[in-house]
Amino acid sequence: MEKLYFSKNEMLPFTLAIFRTGQRDLGVLPKLIGLIFAIGWMQIGAAQHEDIPYENVENICSTCVCSEKSANPKTNQKAHHMLNCSAKRFKHILARWPNEFVRSQKDTTIVASFSGNTIELLQQLPATNATLSFACRHCGIKYLQSPTFMDVPNIVALDLAYNTITAEELIPDVFRGPYHLNSYESIALIELDLSHNHLQSLDRHLFQHTPNLTILNLGHNNFKTLDTPTTAALSSAIRLQNLDLSYTDINTIPPAIFEKLISLKTLNLAGNKFVHLPSNFRMIGKTLDSLNLAGNMFSGFEDKTFMGLEKLTHLNISGMAPLKGIQNNTFSHLKHLTNLDCSHNPNMEKFDLNGLMQSLNLTYLDISHCHLSSLTLNIDLSIVLNNTNVTWPNPWPMLKTFKIEGNAWMCNCDLLKTLEYAGSHHMVEGDLTRCDTPYILSGAKLSNLTASQVCSMQIPVKYHVIDEDPPRFRRKRYVILTVITASVVVVLGLMIGLIVVCIRRRLKRDDFGVEPIRYTSVRSSNLSAFSHGHTNGAAVNGGGRSVTSPAV
Repeated sequence: MEKLYFSKNEMLPFTLAIFRTGQRDLGVLPKLIGLIFAIGWMQIGAAQHEDIPYENVENICSTCVCSEKSANPKTNQKAHHMLNCSAKRFKHILARWPNEFVRSQKDTTIVASFSGNTIELLQQLPATNATLSFACRHCGIKYLQSPTFMDVPNIVALDLAYNTITAEELIPDVFRGPYHLNSYESIALIELDLSHNHLQSLDRHLFQHTPNLTILNLGHNNFKTLDTPTTAALSSAIRLQNLDLSYTDINTIPPAIFEKLISLKTLNLAGNKFVHLPSNFRMIGKTLDSLNLAGNMFSGFEDKTFMGLEKLTHLNISGMAPLKGIQNNTFSHLKHLTNLDCSHNPNMEKFDLNGLMQSLNLTYLDISHCHLSSLTLNIDLSIVLNNTNVTWPNPWPMLKTFKIEGNAWMCNCDLLKTLEYAGSHHMVEGDLTRCDTPYILSGAKLSNLTASQVCSMQIPVKYHVIDEDPPRFRRKRYVILTVITASVVVVLGLMIGLIVVCIRRRLKRDDFGVEPIRYTSVRSSNLSAFSHGHTNGAAVNGGGRSVTSPAV
């Protein structure tokens, strides 16, 4: 069962409500009085959560960094207090604010940071009526003690990024304010950062106590899909102006979200799995001015892709490996476009430069590190190049940055004329932009070339790249010649091997008429026996005995 906590500001209205009930029914008055004492006892032990330790507040400004800036009535600037307790090895927050911060809370702003500590449980923040901005990034937060922000109703910015908060901990009561009359008051939260947590879904009533929420960052959470409760939660934040759903592994957005978010101005969908824009994007076309689609799975853009986004000023379609090209008139509907990032698309071979002619306010254009080789406009630029008496209007008079490096540019007459007409030739990134073809200009700095120079060059035919002919090793005649050569080598090898085998067999059989040498043991031979008998006969004669002569 969830615990019920009451702040000091809640107790008086709640007690008055109980007494009014007792006045209507005197029979229940003793029970209500007992309930009041029970709640009071709970407040003593639980309202300040004394069962959970807090960091020592005494001399906190000697441990943390405290700063103060006085109010300035002339400029309507509020008094400003800053408490920086980042990376102090804290395991808890403070039980109260430093004495220097609570002298005057009216028209005062407090900025507090506990980032970089080890705070597994985020306890209820100490009470203050000042305008509060609170940050606890990289704190390892797993649990939120509800109601976490009950005693700080004027909190306007909350940063809980890079923690391990789950959907089970992020419940509506976390954001509820003090109890007043018959309901809980809302808090003044405007900006909420919950990125890099472990969220997979949102409670459908999560934002019921934050009606002023305008900036919400849910990036780098593994949502995978925006389920029904999450859709209901996002739809309830009707004042949202900035929504970050980057790297959440989603591939679409339910229409119900755009039906309610009629004030949305900035939408970040980078790093997801979108292959096309949902048609319901047109519902936010009248307010949306910034769209980030970088790192998605688009294979191409066409003339109807951005139709209806008439207020769009910033567009990011960079970092898409599957993107092959941007077809004609893709950008023709974006008349208010000022910033376009189309860089690092390694397979993009076509770009709709002509469609940008409608974007007269363009100030930033990045098409670097793609697979482009040419840029063309549907205009006869030869008139512009040859007629020196007429000053042609610049298509983008406000263009300040034009990045084109990292492409395999074919430095021909059309490319140089297009760049010069766009008024961007002097803005090319120097040594980083070089020609790839034709071979006679390969490696040349694009900034050293002019349209008149390239158009008047006589490029030898041998330097032209013939796209129709495949490489030499793939041509038919070379393939046939390779097969014939390989066959001849194999046949010759087999024949030589067969001849060698036959010769060796013949030599082994004939041995060229030479008889082998045979060896016989001397002891076992007849000559040995004869020699032995002759020796015995000589010995008898020497002993004076008769000698028997061999028969003749």
